[in-house]
Amino acid sequence: MLAKVEFVVPSVLNKGQGEKKLSIEGSDLHDAFVKVSEQMGDDFRRRVFDHNGKPRSLINIYINGKNIRFRSGGTSAQLNEGDSIYILPAVAGGTELTSEELQRYSRQVMLEEIGFEGMEKIRSAKVCVVGAGGIGNPVSTQLVAMGVNKLRIVDRDVIEVTNLHRQHLYTDDDIGRVKVEAAAERLCKLNPTVKIEPVPASVTKYTAESLINGFDIVIDALDSVDARYALNDACIKHDIPLIYAGALGMLGSVCTILPNKTACLCCMFPELNEEEMPACSTEGVHPSILYLVAGVQVSEAVKIITGREPALANKLLYIDLNDLSFERIQMSRQEECPSCGIARKESKVVANELMIEELCGRDRGKRTWTVTPTEPASINLSAIINNAESLGYNVTTRGNLGITAVNSGRMSVSFLSSGAATIVGAKDKEDAVKIYKTFVEDS
Repeated sequence: MLAKVEFVVPSVLNKGQGEKKLSIEGSDLHDAFVKVSEQMGDDFRRRVFDHNGKPRSLINIYINGKNIRFRSGGTSAQLNEGDSIYILPAVAGGTELTSEELQRYSRQVMLEEIGFEGMEKIRSAKVCVVGAGGIGNPVSTQLVAMGVNKLRIVDRDVIEVTNLHRQHLYTDDDIGRVKVEAAAERLCKLNPTVKIEPVPASVTKYTAESLINGFDIVIDALDSVDARYALNDACIKHDIPLIYAGALGMLGSVCTILPNKTACLCCMFPELNEEEMPACSTEGVHPSILYLVAGVQVSEAVKIITGREPALANKLLYIDLNDLSFERIQMSRQEECPSCGIARKESKVVANELMIEELCGRDRGKRTWTVTPTEPASINLSAIINNAESLGYNVTTRGNLGITAVNSGRMSVSFLSSGAATIVGAKDKEDAVKIYKTFVEDS
């Protein structure tokens, strides 16, 4: 009985003309190979079969993601309606997919837009996700599940109870923990084959380049305008594609930035001011809009990884959940842009010892500050814990990448191993700096 199956031939066996998918009818695997050979010609037959007419030892054959060497019957294996057959020469290059990987990723390998060769490229890709909050959670989850080679996840914050309705990598047990540390644990369980690198750091004009250098794609999942601009400039300098997304309330936007080819963030939003920007702590945010923009970001990233044109180059996608509208707005690169235009200049910045930024109020409106060394260096968390306890603080959360301590006046101090800290309850900037320096003394 004949079964209609899909037979996928990789580019390396198709004279370098791209992956080819053939729909054929065959009773067993041998019959399918005979019919494919008739269509592909002598060169294919010579490279796939030995002089006895059997597949060469370097040729791996997979039916629905399973190598036939683990099935009884070999090439006489019966085919079923809808089977997908892949052939993989061991010399195909890139990251050779194992039979286990083909099975895990079979549903995306079946897609014409990804295919076998696209999956090899995904397995080789290194992606940096900057932000482990409402957008960074679904972005990281999808990329790890899809099987990228390495994911670096960067964030400076700790987990609060107000995060849990939308940041689904975290649970109640994680409150007070460093976000990237908790996220990395969950992501490693989701897909142990992906290298996860948690980086507990602030993104500033001093740190952005070192955080993203060496990666294939950077995904902006930030909530700070200044950090976004710093990330934009670093990606332009290092020629790394950047995929921006923002969301607030019921609204979201996404754009893909190809350095020195398309409009950059500064071209689109040249004069945003941190102090004037609304925040989800005052405006609220619907979890669904976060997942929508994150899904689009991942889709754009996969297009770039697999060598396809992104849909949002020079276009800003604007999403409104209120009426479920999706608008694409044309953007243009600006010659006058200080970040990517012809007049751009690399200005030397004089680094102060510390950078201080006020965040939205936390714990029922208490003033909240981040204090970040301009040149991050690993600090001794054990010494920080000792200092906290000697100052009368109760260390409520301890991790490898950070700690959180609370005193009797409900002031909260969270320290990261990079030296950055979030201080909830300081009266003003000077008070935040004083508290910070008290904690790091002798550490």
